Amino acid sequence: MADDTAESTKTATGVRVVHARIRNFRCLRELDVELSDELLLIGANSTGKTSFLDALHLAIGAGQRTVGEDDVCLLPAEQAPPKDRRITVDLLLRPVDADGVIAEAFPAGSPWLELWGSGIGQDDQEDDFVGIRTQVKWNALRGEYVTERRFLGQWVEEPERWEEAKPMEKLGRIRAAQLEPIELHYVDARRDIAADLTGRGSLWQRMVSDPGLTEESVTQIEEALSTVNERIIEESPVLTHIQGHLDRLHETLASDEGSVRITPLSRNLRDLRRGMDIALSSGAGPVMPVARQGMGTRSLSSLLIFRAFVEWRTRLNAGEAYHPTVAVEEPEAHLQPQAQRSLARVIKKIPAQRVVSTHSPYVCSQTSIENFRHFAKSETGTRVTSLLDGGEPLSSEDVRRINREVINTRGELLFARGLLLFEGETEEQAMPDFAEKHWGRHIHELGLSFIGVGGSGNYLPFLRMASRFGIPWYILSDGEPTAVSDVNSALAKEGLGDAESSERVFVIPDSTDFEGYLSQDAYRTTLERVIIDSKAISPQHREALELEYVGKSLDEIADALRQHKTRYGALIGAKFGEDGHEAPPLFRDLFGLMTEQLRLRRKEEEQ
Repeated sequence: MADDTAESTKTATGVRVVHARIRNFRCLRELDVELSDELLLIGANSTGKTSFLDALHLAIGAGQRTVGEDDVCLLPAEQAPPKDRRITVDLLLRPVDADGVIAEAFPAGSPWLELWGSGIGQDDQEDDFVGIRTQVKWNALRGEYVTERRFLGQWVEEPERWEEAKPMEKLGRIRAAQLEPIELHYVDARRDIAADLTGRGSLWQRMVSDPGLTEESVTQIEEALSTVNERIIEESPVLTHIQGHLDRLHETLASDEGSVRITPLSRNLRDLRRGMDIALSSGAGPVMPVARQGMGTRSLSSLLIFRAFVEWRTRLNAGEAYHPTVAVEEPEAHLQPQAQRSLARVIKKIPAQRVVSTHSPYVCSQTSIENFRHFAKSETGTRVTSLLDGGEPLSSEDVRRINREVINTRGELLFARGLLLFEGETEEQAMPDFAEKHWGRHIHELGLSFIGVGGSGNYLPFLRMASRFGIPWYILSDGEPTAVSDVNSALAKEGLGDAESSERVFVIPDSTDFEGYLSQDAYRTTLERVIIDSKAISPQHREALELEYVGKSLDEIADALRQHKTRYGALIGAKFGEDGHEAPPLFRDLFGLMTEQLRLRRKEEEQ
């Protein structure tokens, strides 16, 4: 499905990496991930996103990578991995047509047929595939881990049977020339254009090493550089003075007079790339080299140079076997929110298969949720889920609604440790205060998100996102029949039972709502203070309001709270805390379940 916010550049290269299978690499003990043209890795810190990118780079990355003992997965009770444990990264590639749709076979004349030859296999349906196994194992003779890559003779769909897929031993190891057309370029979070400008082997140096000038142009430019050098020396008193002393070198050395010259600028055009720089000015401000700009500008410049490199290589390799793959780690680093959105669009325009890890809801908002892969910790290390996992298949309208109602406005939910959903604004403003009173810390410290979905009929997109991405969810529902019916309908559509049977759904008793539940005799004084403190504009007005509320019933107090939800919502939780009230019993039950299931602790328990 096309993204609603920014059009992606699709790669019409005739091939695509469609699956990655990783075994025993760091925290990725057993991991299978379906890949698309554009993949966004999301989830909390330390869940394996960077390790996944590193595993892809280990398999087909540009440049050499050294693997050590720290890269081998450790089981809980182990101090060091056994020497016979191997790291395995299997990649499955399929032919695709000009529209990016997976095809049955590579067409006649395809450059990939010439590149991989007998390395192209056929599956049980006789469809073409290429399986590349990268395996790292301990070599006792060399005293180090060694890496080898081979073509697979078959691809086993069932993850637990992956070892049944055997390499094509007769073909030998995969040659570097067979990997280079699909090599993955890794742009990590430490990217810095200032370092790229001078770094040997950087993409910048690779592009500008050959400017593509004719021999005639090179000769004319180098002659002009010589003229400029002579002028600089002639017009500089200090350089003229130094040159005069250097001229005496020929008296000692066996050289001609005038053979030693100062060169302020390189006379050799090939050497100019070493001194190239990028300068930037803002409005009427001075021109500043990029090395003196902030890290946001330098990071963005590095990604723009990378995009230029891929586009240039794509142009040079037109008609040949070439499928660029790109891994970008945290593109939002050092950038303000609006720049993050713009940068996400830059990345989407890179003509390559893209895998991006991010913690930015602004980057997420530029990508359709179908392309998300959510990383989370599990008992076996790391679990990865997608919107396509579990439940009934979603229609394009279902996906569009999740993008519009959740991702575009509540993108931070993707990184939450747990979600608490409720119907209205009062709950969204008051419940964080009740939770802080219960746990002794703010919900953001605990990695939780409390969200008002904007009406009882709007739970479904949030539930679908949370349940399919494996994010623990909870609902605090109003008790009116219509509200409960709406919750049940959303739960049923996602195959989650109903409110009565689900331990994660807490329904306010007595068929009332949030305000009605709080309007109890035990809280009367506090609720009156919420209303009066908000409405009183003078001491005299306060006295009049206090007299007015002496005779009001609890139902009237509840109605007053409902009439101005946004005004009173932010005060309710705070006033309860000031008056020394605990959270009401239903809320305490809810927080207790979250404590147990999310393994949360009160602040005082840690002290």
